[in-house]
Amino acid sequence: MAGSSSTAPTVLQQLAAFVHDVHYEQLPPEVVGYAKRLILDTLGCAFGAMDSDVATALRRFADDSGGAPQATLIGSGLKTSVALATLVNGGLLRYLDCNDYYFGRDPAHPSGNLAPALAMAEREGRDGKTLIAALVAAYEVHLRLADYAGEPSLWKRGWHHGTNAQFSSAALAARLAGLDVSRTAHAMAIAGSHQNTLAQLQSGAISMIKASAEAWVAKAGVEAALLAGHGMTGPLTLVEGPNGWAETVAGQVDTGALTAPLNGRYRLLETSIKPYPVVATASAPVRAAIDLHQQGLPAANTIDRIVVRLPSFALRTPSAHPDRRYPAGIESAQHSFYFCAAVALRDGACGDAQFQTAVLNDPGLRELLGKVVLQEDAELDTLWPQAAGGGIELHLSDGTVLRRMCPYPPGHPRLALSDEELAGKFLAYAEPVLGHKRAHALRDAVLRLDECKDLREFTPLLAPD
Repeated sequence: MAGSSSTAPTVLQQLAAFVHDVHYEQLPPEVVGYAKRLILDTLGCAFGAMDSDVATALRRFADDSGGAPQATLIGSGLKTSVALATLVNGGLLRYLDCNDYYFGRDPAHPSGNLAPALAMAEREGRDGKTLIAALVAAYEVHLRLADYAGEPSLWKRGWHHGTNAQFSSAALAARLAGLDVSRTAHAMAIAGSHQNTLAQLQSGAISMIKASAEAWVAKAGVEAALLAGHGMTGPLTLVEGPNGWAETVAGQVDTGALTAPLNGRYRLLETSIKPYPVVATASAPVRAAIDLHQQGLPAANTIDRIVVRLPSFALRTPSAHPDRRYPAGIESAQHSFYFCAAVALRDGACGDAQFQTAVLNDPGLRELLGKVVLQEDAELDTLWPQAAGGGIELHLSDGTVLRRMCPYPPGHPRLALSDEELAGKFLAYAEPVLGHKRAHALRDAVLRLDECKDLREFTPLLAPD
């Protein structure tokens, strides 16, 4: 109406208000507890990547770039700028492909939000409760985008799902930086203007840069928050505008569902924790293969076919492409249904040892890889996307068929890792870097994170004493 100065809030303004409305005191105990489990697991994954080529390149880049000593680098204790710490730590936690995951229209690795959360919380001296609340809010934004953005999905439109992290990381960083709702909306608008990421980075032969998919976007989210804090503005109608993100990138966004109140549902509780460093959709077949191995594996020359049963969605992903049958590098091997199933079946395990160069080139394993067949399973489709189930069938030369199905992958909320399994995974990665005493101290500090009064007292535990 002419003369009226009131306008409805934009999508980003509503999301910014939502992020600021999540408070620790209102979080159910199970949400706080699960957030701590996710933080512990994510840090473990980062320690497991310390000796990787990706870690070396990222640390050298940060050292070469310089920056104010604002935030701690995991594993070394050195400090760099909050943005570069987000990039380095984000790349570390993602490298093994063993951090948490979620499936909606698009998949998500929402623990990528931990890198900017730790960096900004340290820079600002925030307490543990504030960090947990901000992280829960970031998970919700990130996973709602996975559910409600994309027609039919970002991935099928050629965009990597890490694209969604631009909004969650910017909002998280802005809140922890002490920005108000208005500035937070501008931070999200700035980030969303530039950080749409192509799916090609995870197609074909996977390069090292795949590990930085969420980390690079999160670094930009931090920089967007810093820019907004210094007065920079962004297009607040970025999502719904005529040339906006919904139309040009996503194709469709259910903005009502995206900005709705929580109403008791926390998507953080619906994320899965990986027991193996493999693409999420391979977790169930890997468990099935390990179970078959433990039951007594027939001689390799008696196996005619190894049938990997999967939901139909998984068969349309790069992990099912024929060029992944004989992967040349660790990144491609971790994203190969063929390789993950065969090596788990042969070894009865699927950890770092199964992705060494010598294993990738082993003639006996390559013979098994030639027998792998991927097959759609209609029953598994009924559980998708709530669960990425899978199974293995061994067809033997005498006509015998050995079968093991896992409708819910290990680490799924309905098949959660025990406290002992979670601690075992964390310590296996952390102890070689930190030592026994320091690794246990860090584990205990994470489980008491809401008692921490200043993250600058917590972050020294991220490096050896």
